[in-house]
Amino acid sequence: MMKPILRTAAAHAGRFAAGTAVVWCIGMLMLTDSSFNNKKIQQPAPVTEVRAQSAPAPAAPIAEELAADTVSAVDVYGFMRFKKAAICDYEFAEKGKASEELDKLDPDDFTVEYPLDNTEVYEPELRDPVNFTSTRSVADEYYTVYDEISGTTQTLNGHELLCQMVYSEIGESWGEEAIKAQIVAAYSYLRFNDSAGLKPTVGLKTGYSSKIDRLVSSVEGQTVMYNGKIINAVYSASTAGYSTTAKNIWGVDYPYLKCVKSEYDEEDPNWGIEKTYSKEEVKEILEDKFDIELSDDVTKWFIIEEVHSGKYIGDVTIDGHTELTCTGITLCNLFGVKSNAMEISFKDGTFTFTSYGWGHGVGMSQWGACLYARRGWTYDQILFHYYIDTYLGLSDVNEKAVQRGGISDEGDSSAADIPASSDTVTTTTAPAIAPPDETSDAATTTVPEEQPVVTTAPADDNSAGYSDLI
Repeated sequence: MMKPILRTAAAHAGRFAAGTAVVWCIGMLMLTDSSFNNKKIQQPAPVTEVRAQSAPAPAAPIAEELAADTVSAVDVYGFMRFKKAAICDYEFAEKGKASEELDKLDPDDFTVEYPLDNTEVYEPELRDPVNFTSTRSVADEYYTVYDEISGTTQTLNGHELLCQMVYSEIGESWGEEAIKAQIVAAYSYLRFNDSAGLKPTVGLKTGYSSKIDRLVSSVEGQTVMYNGKIINAVYSASTAGYSTTAKNIWGVDYPYLKCVKSEYDEEDPNWGIEKTYSKEEVKEILEDKFDIELSDDVTKWFIIEEVHSGKYIGDVTIDGHTELTCTGITLCNLFGVKSNAMEISFKDGTFTFTSYGWGHGVGMSQWGACLYARRGWTYDQILFHYYIDTYLGLSDVNEKAVQRGGISDEGDSSAADIPASSDTVTTTTAPAIAPPDETSDAATTTVPEEQPVVTTAPADDNSAGYSDLI
């Protein structure tokens, strides 16, 4: 009888010891594991910014092989990856306000509110310099352009044209890497327009120095490429902190002309330029332009319906007339500001139009290139930043431009009459891979007539002007 009792007691004692051990282990876990430790719950984990890594750019020997078409760009470049976010997701970006809040504006002191901006921002990973050194002379290629400085049509050989364009655009005092970025972008822009049978408007300036001539020679013949084709490498003097898209400005979507952060453009002396008008002057300008009679409620004179890339104004409703809208570019022209990236405020009977940057803001920011170069960026890094998923290539000879060498430049406008090649100009460099979310090639188009008009260069000798509005 005693043996069963002892066995039962021993079993209970064993279970008690095992249970005690389990409880002790759980208690120790609660003291050490953050899932249970109240002290650790109160300490938030550090926030880290995650960026996808892009494929490294090729070193010089590989770049030379690419130029010789012996290595596939698929093997070297891979996909270019980006950190993407809508502008409204950036803490430092200004948030738009709900439309119902517009009724709360003080009629004597207010700033016209932006709607919410969901523009997707591309932030490319900074790539290593590619050290691409292949060049070729373009002195036998002739291009016809409209020079907005002299108001004449000019036909010049490629080398001379690039020297005059760059000297007019940014001068020679900026860093060499910024100047080289401008040269490659300008030549790519010429080639793209020529392949489409278009005659671009540029600014030309003679009297350039040996420095400009040398730098043109150092990258002569190089172009910015996308998916095997020379791109429409447009540029403007500066942006409002972000470049904007070709689709938002001209209605044409190019996969490489997206919204990109241009980090230092607020250092441009054209940032935050103000133009002021009395209430009566604004009333007269709007009534003459739109053939209406404005109401007495000045808070309704400008209602911004759309904003993109931070501050670029799209559609604007005038005085609450839903059937009467215009674009930010129209306002830019009406009130003589440098960009449709602007703020409109009213105080003490005066309207103030404050513009940020200069020009359309699409593609490369020239001031951005200057300021990135000052911080050690190379010209190819600058170009890859502003033109999404692109790479450098050595262009083929433009045979059509060579044959044009005998055309007189006096009053000639024949470039527009020369039929464009059915194919966009190709290169000897292997094509890059298109971005994963892009499926179609870029379209070509003429630029709409309604654009900001600049007739003089910025006051600062280093400033860019002229073709920022093409």
